[in-house]
Amino acid sequence: MKAASASNRHHRLTALTLAAILLLAALLRFYRLDAQSLWNDEGNSARLSERSIDLILEGTASDIHPPGYYLLLHGWRALFGADEVGLRSLSAVAGIGLVALTYLLARELFDAPTGLIAAFLGAISPLAVYYSQEARMYALLAALSAGSTLLAWRSLRDAGRVRPLWLAAYALVGAAGLYTQYAFPFVLLAHNVFFGLWWLVQGRCSPQRWRWPLAWAGTQVTIALLYLPWLPITWRSATGWPAAEGAPALWKALANVVRVLTVGITLPLEESITVVSGASVLAGIGLWPGRGKRRAALAVLAAGLLLLLPVGLILALDLYKPAWIKFFVVVLPAFHVLMARGARSLAGAIATLRDDLQLPTSILIVALVVAGTVPSLRNLYFDPAYFRDDYRQIAADIAAASAGVRGDAVILNAPNQWEVFTYYYPDQNIYPAPYHPDREDAKAFLEPLAERYRRLYVLYWGDAESDPQRHVESWLAEHAFKASDRWYGRVRLATYRLATPAERPAVDLTAHFGQRIRLTGFALGQRPFAAGDILPVTLFWQAEEPIETRYKVTVQLLDQAGQLRSQQDGEPRDGLAPTHTWAPGQQMVDLHGVPLPGGLPPAPHTLIVAVYDMVTGDRLPVTVDGARVGDRLTLETVSIVAP
Repeated sequence: MKAASASNRHHRLTALTLAAILLLAALLRFYRLDAQSLWNDEGNSARLSERSIDLILEGTASDIHPPGYYLLLHGWRALFGADEVGLRSLSAVAGIGLVALTYLLARELFDAPTGLIAAFLGAISPLAVYYSQEARMYALLAALSAGSTLLAWRSLRDAGRVRPLWLAAYALVGAAGLYTQYAFPFVLLAHNVFFGLWWLVQGRCSPQRWRWPLAWAGTQVTIALLYLPWLPITWRSATGWPAAEGAPALWKALANVVRVLTVGITLPLEESITVVSGASVLAGIGLWPGRGKRRAALAVLAAGLLLLLPVGLILALDLYKPAWIKFFVVVLPAFHVLMARGARSLAGAIATLRDDLQLPTSILIVALVVAGTVPSLRNLYFDPAYFRDDYRQIAADIAAASAGVRGDAVILNAPNQWEVFTYYYPDQNIYPAPYHPDREDAKAFLEPLAERYRRLYVLYWGDAESDPQRHVESWLAEHAFKASDRWYGRVRLATYRLATPAERPAVDLTAHFGQRIRLTGFALGQRPFAAGDILPVTLFWQAEEPIETRYKVTVQLLDQAGQLRSQQDGEPRDGLAPTHTWAPGQQMVDLHGVPLPGGLPPAPHTLIVAVYDMVTGDRLPVTVDGARVGDRLTLETVSIVAP
């Protein structure tokens, strides 16, 4: 009776602890779920999932991911909405499910205390939290990895008889994994290697030893048949993946994998070396099978294969690069299970020496893990350096700048910006630039826009891939007046005023900036200049001697009290003709757009120009006709009118 009562108390305590861990997981995953903008890939999820089922299948046939997640998100958004919380909540729920499945997997492989430790590690895992807050398939992928491994183990744990229902459930989850992400075959391969070793160690000794290979092969055939309709598309997509050029040395790659699995993407290795080393030690201890316990050895083998085989294959197949670090979510359940077993084994080993040290050791291990995850989670939630690209703010800023202004257009320099940008900016006049254009392509695309619109907003992202020669930016540097350049994560928003540049100076000058640079003249755009517009300024430069230093040009607008009201800074010709490349005697036409704030009072303002060192910020002295005039040159007094 007492034993039963103690057992009930133990089960209740375990259930309450698990409930607390799941609540913690939910809080971490739903906290600030909509604080950041959707980024490019999430925009793809949003726009694909809003289509009909037929169109989702058609769209994903040309995508690099299978349709399972998008089909699920299609139904999910119908229930929970299409805003950031509605779209991301599917991943948040999948992330909570991953924690529960990690507990069940560790409990099945080892015991309930190991399961609770593994679930706690999964709940606070920065990598798991990150992908649980993204409207992509990776949290679901990790949950399916844990779930399929759990079902595979339950199917095989009793070698005495084949369990058709467990195998059928495993086949369904395995097929769902294949339809979710193309990294899932690594998980299935780990399962098949495990089955082969399991059969050699235990299955062939079973009375049904010859039924097992047939049953397992039938399960794999069922998975293949369920996936067969999508297999040709998978082959085309998988064989189209580029190799990871410039991959780091093996030891560096492995160290980074362990870092990401332990503390996520927001802590560099040098700041987390203690925690990462500790996690490696715990996982290594967890991989030690012990002596004389066949079942424990098989459990370690199952978790070890799920951890080591995908990592080894990703590295061996040259698939390791920062953009694909998310593939490693498939091994998160195994990593946490082995860490948990290592922690239990370490605490137990110490307890055999001194029983009073078991609790302090357990607390120290937990403190070590928390010490690494808390700073990483803080960075994830609050450090802009790790935020997703802020298309939401880009759209808001363009909408604010364009309010009441007609004749504006938006250019997207990379084709896969369309989905996320139009999610936030469902407006007209949005033009995707040609992919990999040559000079003539860029000209043919931009000339009609320059004739039709007054202002352009250009979103530069992934330039090295979409426009490696920067032909779009080069054409704009020669034919448009850039007013601003601002980064929103990895996306750069540039604003241009479209006007015909002057072919020759409207005002001739002989102004020297330092000893080597001469301003031969300037021209302004067509008057009047209204508040809220952009003032086009064309400067005509000439190098009198070779220039070793890179300088920036600043064109500034001062009010009648001499206070700065606006400016535009940049290297000549939008950075494409830096001063140290100028040939002596060569004329350099340099276009600048000075933004005129909407609240600028209608009054005369002074337009000045200066040149300064990019590194030190020191301005070059200015002389006109041999007379020193300071470190800036007054170009003209311009009148600003009301819009």
